[in-house]
Amino acid sequence: MGQPPVSGDRVSALETIIDVAELGTWIWNVQTGETEFNDYWARMLGYTLAELEPTSIDTWLYFLIEEDRPVSEQALKAHFDGEASVYDCEVRVRHRDGRLIWIRDFGRVVSWTPEGQPEWVSGAHLDITSHKDLEQSLREESEANRELIQTLERAQEIGNLGYWKANLDAGDLYWSEKVFEIFGVSSDTFTPSVNAFRTFIHAEDLALVDAMEVQARQTGLFDVEHRVVRPDGSVRWVYERGDYTPVGGGHVFIGTVRDITEQKEQEARLRELSFTDPLTQIPNRRVFMERLNESYELFSRREIPASVVMIDIDHFKAVNDTYGHGAGDEVIGNVARTLADRVRESDVPCRLGGEEFGVLLPGTGIEEAMDLAERLRVEIAGYACTTYRGEVFQVTVSAGVSRFNREDEHPEQALQRADAALYLAKATGRNRVMKGA
Repeated sequence: MGQPPVSGDRVSALETIIDVAELGTWIWNVQTGETEFNDYWARMLGYTLAELEPTSIDTWLYFLIEEDRPVSEQALKAHFDGEASVYDCEVRVRHRDGRLIWIRDFGRVVSWTPEGQPEWVSGAHLDITSHKDLEQSLREESEANRELIQTLERAQEIGNLGYWKANLDAGDLYWSEKVFEIFGVSSDTFTPSVNAFRTFIHAEDLALVDAMEVQARQTGLFDVEHRVVRPDGSVRWVYERGDYTPVGGGHVFIGTVRDITEQKEQEARLRELSFTDPLTQIPNRRVFMERLNESYELFSRREIPASVVMIDIDHFKAVNDTYGHGAGDEVIGNVARTLADRVRESDVPCRLGGEEFGVLLPGTGIEEAMDLAERLRVEIAGYACTTYRGEVFQVTVSAGVSRFNREDEHPEQALQRADAALYLAKATGRNRVMKGA
């Protein structure tokens, strides 16, 4: 095993702080205030998660010290405005027992509204109170401890989780115990080295890590997210951040590594939520409008046709009032499944909202679209819904169909015609398909 970067009791204390660090994770919808925290987040403040539920952004603001709110707000604004790639700040919060604890608060926007406003943000809170206390103590030490103070400040700045030091020329690599844990090996049986570390990097990410190392020699900053493959075959995402330190003409990097697998999984889940209707699991309005714009561009440039079908469940309010909202959800789910099962892979079925659905049919003329809409209407009308009380009922839908026209100046005009046709279908008796002008 390589030698530690420095020695002494305080280095051991620093390593202990780094090794026992835990993360309280959060996801936040900026538009609605909806916020979810993990169990450790609540325990960090002296509570159980059940004691704090239901949670929202106000839960966080309740614990945040008033004087530190501007710090958080400024960091958020810088990230939302594109001035900072991540939201990152250090603030104080009130613990259950009345004491103040320091929190490093960091996160990133993972989805935006169609208007370009931040929507879902995910991140984490790290208790750095011990780091702050130790930093203050070290600052009071003599000049002989200056190197240790600088190491602490640097480690705190870049995360203070798993700590490492690499001499690229000699190939030596030092890991704190936390790094062994992240990489799934034991310090008793595994000796780290630069070459050994490379064997952990996922094959698809090796070129990226190499490129960031070359860049770091020029900029002084090593900053990369990549995957590692543990000896047991499991794949973890890690975030590495380090500083390049010239030492006698050699290449030495000091930095940290953090397991961000949970964060990556949350980001993937939030991306899916941003584009999928949660009740029906088919695309939502955002996806529909994006694909509508794409189809309109193809029609404008290459005259590739496209049609749209607008569908509305007839007398849906009566279903809810008579059989309950559970039955209403079943009806919506059945319509969504019918649309998803009966269209082509290139088509886009979506729930526009409430009991209204849309189907975008790229490369499809109006008559084909009318035929499909009629088949959908017939199939939905033939489905028997059953309530939990054993009541059986059926529903019908009305539909309006339109296509892009050469005179259209924007794609929404086709939707407007289909919507007008849908309104006419309802006004003339429902349970029918009408063609837009």
